Amino acid sequence: MKKLIFDLDDTLYDLMEPFQKAHEELFQDQTDADTEALFMASRIYSDEAFYLVREGKLPKEEEFAYRIQKTYQEAGLSITREDALRFEKRYRHYQKHLHVPEGIQSMLNECVESGTVIGILTNGTEANQTKKMEVLGIRRWFEEESIFISDQVGATKPDPKAFLAVQKALDLDPKDTWFIGDTFEVDVDGAKNAGWHVIWFNHRRRKAPEESRKPDLEVQTMKELREAVRKLIK
Repeated sequence: MKKLIFDLDDTLYDLMEPFQKAHEELFQDQTDADTEALFMASRIYSDEAFYLVREGKLPKEEEFAYRIQKTYQEAGLSITREDALRFEKRYRHYQKHLHVPEGIQSMLNECVESGTVIGILTNGTEANQTKKMEVLGIRRWFEEESIFISDQVGATKPDPKAFLAVQKALDLDPKDTWFIGDTFEVDVDGAKNAGWHVIWFNHRRRKAPEESRKPDLEVQTMKELREAVRKLIK
């Protein structure tokens, strides 16, 4: 039977929702930049800031402000650190209302009902990711021992060591193991380099990097993802 390991952010829930609401509340009247384009830029700078913190090049307390200031700077809007912290406050507020979409819930229900081994591998700090999962009610589907956070694992996607740590802990056979994630450079590259199969949940319809390894399957909608997972767990 296939084993399925999921990314968390922007795969099992819509990561853009709290960003969009904070943007609309604070900065929408100051820029005509497309909200999704801003969000996508923030994802790039979020990864950049995350690695800078891990390498000791950026103080942890500056991580979020760095991400937001860089995002709006790219769109031609200069915001102060204080503005970035206001954004973070509103963003954190809206994060308290995250939810797993019904289509994803149905997919996970089918996985559980079929007895499929499922897990989560997510980048981030233990505190932040644990808090998100509590809000999302993610443990309705995932056992505690099947949830892996880079902070705990000691390796960060796309480092294959993160995937191999999950593989060892759950005694997975890479030939039967599939990773489902939204970010090509982090999820697809990382899982493929670990010898896993990959479904790229490309619901943001991004272009794959040139000369990159291809995922085993690319889907762009929740319906397509559910159908793909259904075929795997039969």
